[in-house]
Amino acid sequence: MSMRRLLSKVLTSLLFPLLSLHPFFHLSLPPQDVHIVSTDENQVFLALQEWYQTDSYNLYQSDPHGVYYSIVLENVRSAKQPEESVLIDILEVRGIKGVFLANQKVDGKVRTLITYNKGRDWEPLTPPTTDMNGKPVSCKSPDCHLHLHLRWADNPYVSGTVHTKDSAPGLIMGAGNLGSQLVEYKEEMYITSDCGKTWRQVSLSLSLSPSFLHSSEKERWYN
Repeated sequence: MSMRRLLSKVLTSLLFPLLSLHPFFHLSLPPQDVHIVSTDENQVFLALQEWYQTDSYNLYQSDPHGVYYSIVLENVRSAKQPEESVLIDILEVRGIKGVFLANQKVDGKVRTLITYNKGRDWEPLTPPTTDMNGKPVSCKSPDCHLHLHLRWADNPYVSGTVHTKDSAPGLIMGAGNLGSQLVEYKEEMYITSDCGKTWRQVSLSLSLSPSFLHSSEKERWYN
């Protein structure tokens, strides 16, 4: 058994007595798996797969003491990898604390959400107003948003990873698409320099090379 799998089992056995006693959880059976997402600022942010889930996890956030937990997002997409490892489609944005991206799966559709306060509030990604050529795009909320491949993509020719750096706070780059849901075989390049508030399309290429950045963004990316 891998060390990661063993740690998950230990966490499950330790957390279940606490979770089952706390009114926020209402767990009737032990969780199947637990993964720690973040422990910044003395708070635990964890993904927990409950007994009825097969391809998703629920996200929980602890109080400042790491004792009491409440659910902050349900049905975050997950997938089993070789050697029983699991990828959960949530990504901590580096450089700015409390910012996470997650892909939520509801009724068979996957959509990308962002939080700026460690899961207390989630919102979809605002689509850009123009494409890479400056032409207006026909993507308006609430029916159309930007969706990104976070931890992996079913398409083997893309990395499926959003790029962020501690030295470039607010700069996020990744592959995805506009629409009502994430489409696995439709990858266009998008970038934001204000931590996801506004986005622009930079290329139709599947490459995630920073060569697509403007000169000012390149300087932030490489420094």
